[in-house]
Amino acid sequence: MSIPEGVTSDYKPGPRPTDRDAKIILYVGRSDPYKNLPRLVEALGGVREEGINARLRVVGSPDPRYPQAPRRARELGLEPFIDWTGYVSSDQLIKEYQTADVFCLPSRYEGFGLTLLEAMACGTPCVCSNIGSLPEVADDAARKVDPAILPELVSALTEVLSRPEIAEDLARRGVERAAQFTWENTARKTIEAYRTQALEA
Repeated sequence: MSIPEGVTSDYKPGPRPTDRDAKIILYVGRSDPYKNLPRLVEALGGVREEGINARLRVVGSPDPRYPQAPRRARELGLEPFIDWTGYVSSDQLIKEYQTADVFCLPSRYEGFGLTLLEAMACGTPCVCSNIGSLPEVADDAARKVDPAILPELVSALTEVLSRPEIAEDLARRGVERAAQFTWENTARKTIEAYRTQALEA
């Protein structure tokens, strides 16, 4: 990750629901295989087996080329506990981040991971993979796990959802970390890169 992306000031913490029974695990993105969404479906099952009334919200346009996650949900009997929202507006996306109890990005690869940054900016506690660019984006502001090891993912999600002090600490760290990523900084570094390339040509 040589030149980071940024997040606008629209992504910020908002009021969180206090009157719902279920905990919300949020995923935002495509359903391409490298995103590892079927593993997150499996993790939902593990979290529920730990006694947590959790739901998974999958935000993003469905792709008929990749039916693996809905199929896995059917196989595990988890369809009643998953909301497939499809595409949402920018305003609704921000609300999804602001009202989720935890955001999870279990990708096997990410060039950057903008949705992780957006979630942190909204004060959502985050769990993400420990590979690709995600550790560099998250630093110490997210729980990082090996996406190939289901028990690690289940344990991290369970910990965040069941221990308010951990969730609050991650939320605070996330907001502070996301503040370091602005589009102005992205533009400045891009210009610097072009200037360096011109000087070396």
